[in-house]
Amino acid sequence: LALALASILPAEAFYLPGVAPSEYRQGETVHLQVNKLTSVKTQLPYGFYTMPFCQPQDRGDSTESLGEILLGDQVENSAFEIKMNVNETCKVLCEPISLKDDGNNATLKDMIDNEYQVNWLVDNLPAATPYTRAGSSEPTLHNGFPVGLKRGGRYYLHNHFKLTLKHHTNADEFVGFRIVGAEVMPRSVVHSWTEDQSGHKASCEGMNTPPFDLDSDHKITYSYDVVWIESEVTWATRWDNYLRMSDAQVHWFSIINSVMVVLFLSAMVAMILARALRRDITKYNEIAAGDEVLEESGWKLVHADVFRKPVHSQILAMSVGSGTQLLVMSFVTVVLAAVGFVSPAYRGGIVQTMLM
Repeated sequence: LALALASILPAEAFYLPGVAPSEYRQGETVHLQVNKLTSVKTQLPYGFYTMPFCQPQDRGDSTESLGEILLGDQVENSAFEIKMNVNETCKVLCEPISLKDDGNNATLKDMIDNEYQVNWLVDNLPAATPYTRAGSSEPTLHNGFPVGLKRGGRYYLHNHFKLTLKHHTNADEFVGFRIVGAEVMPRSVVHSWTEDQSGHKASCEGMNTPPFDLDSDHKITYSYDVVWIESEVTWATRWDNYLRMSDAQVHWFSIINSVMVVLFLSAMVAMILARALRRDITKYNEIAAGDEVLEESGWKLVHADVFRKPVHSQILAMSVGSGTQLLVMSFVTVVLAAVGFVSPAYRGGIVQTMLM
């Protein structure tokens, strides 16, 4: 009877923005967005277009949440033209860019020295670089890819990108294609130019030619390939491979920087308190030495309240000492993540949830 009534009565449902899957038709535009450039060697992120790269007509800064702002995310549009299930080969992004202007060469070398990583997003999935660890046959993913490489004192810039995009389709459940994976393989190449009826055209043939050297080549051409692969991975499990990613390097600079900030702030607060107490004690001693009776002020107004034993002091001491507030915060965050409010698709979602 209950089932019969449930089937008759109207029902309402909802979904969380950013969690519902996006279906793409054959040939429909798939947007590739760019994020900040990050490094494990320095805390300073760069906006993507700080480096000389092809810019779209409308960069269209996206609306960011509090968590994204705290993490420093800068998600913008790109000049890539990607169509669903349409392969591309050696497609040029824009006209060659000169590296002699505005210190572009020096900026790129600094980014390569500091191992800056390029971060792209396709259908809200990070574009990752596949690689195989030494002693393991199982491939894994690394978030983003390096701006370039340094070999033998020479700097080589990545200017050709092979995008491998994986899609899933199920005619019984939905119409179209769902993106379930995004991988990128960067290369450093010197393009050769050919001339046809439509004008000059870049060629990526002979990819084993010498890579693009920042010291000897002064005009850079960006190009890309797009390869679509059908995958058995469903949309619901597309984040599994990304969640298993591990960072190969420990962010020692971030750890040391955080410790130094905490020590500096603690020392500053201690100095302020010590100065205030010393001033008040000196003042009270001067008053005690004389016969003047002045109204109490400063530390004497609150000293009784500070040292008064609170109600349920034992429970308070146990709660603070055992970090109960951290346990409750972690529990609430895990619960919200389990029901989908803190999905990995929400960049900065965990930080925002913990603050709230």
